[in-house]
Amino acid sequence: MAEKDVRVKTGINGFDELIGGGIPDGNIVLLSGAAGTGKSIFAFEFIYHGAKKFNDNGVYITLEEFPERFIANAKKLGFSDLDDFLAQKKMTIVKTEIFDIYKLVSTIEDLIDQYKAKRLVLDSLSVLSAFSDKPFIVRKAILDLASMLRRQNVTAIFPSGVSTISDGHFGVSVEEYVVDGVISMFHQMAGTQFIRAINIVKMRGTAHTENLHPLIIKEGGITVVKSSIFPENFTVG
Repeated sequence: MAEKDVRVKTGINGFDELIGGGIPDGNIVLLSGAAGTGKSIFAFEFIYHGAKKFNDNGVYITLEEFPERFIANAKKLGFSDLDDFLAQKKMTIVKTEIFDIYKLVSTIEDLIDQYKAKRLVLDSLSVLSAFSDKPFIVRKAILDLASMLRRQNVTAIFPSGVSTISDGHFGVSVEEYVVDGVISMFHQMAGTQFIRAINIVKMRGTAHTENLHPLIIKEGGITVVKSSIFPENFTVG
């Protein structure tokens, strides 16, 4: 009997159709891009739409921004009913202080158990390198986290400022040994305007577009444009 193809829909307008209907259940996805590309909004919508549209509880862990500020910014984008899902414990946005990186996995696992979460965001993966000057400790923490998430069958997104830990300082790409998918986000100048774009670099378990797609952020959140037409002077890199 063929294994059932279960998809975890992001709910982001225009995105799920680019990856065959959603992220394969239980996958871990690296979301890479520079500041201003929309990583946090994308990751937030993954948790928010899970709670609102698909009855999936979710945990958004921020290692930098305070939840109150994060929530206020989300409401400014039009997610005015966010408080309802927080009150119902369908989702939570929490800042985790990592004084001991060894306790990272157990702290996150406790949150997953507490909220019965099926979706998780850890924002951001690249910040972890600041909590230890020993690369192997950070690698082991990420490996242990990935193993725990797979054991719990939690679908996760790891936003990161770069596609390697600490901008390649550790000499090994995260996606080479941890994640199932890699999504890259861009915010580049084309002529006199900035244009955002998104590209699915890889996604295990599904066919996906290999084109670069325009991305718009406005009130109501993200829209990914199916057309891949860009100005001639638009480049990424």
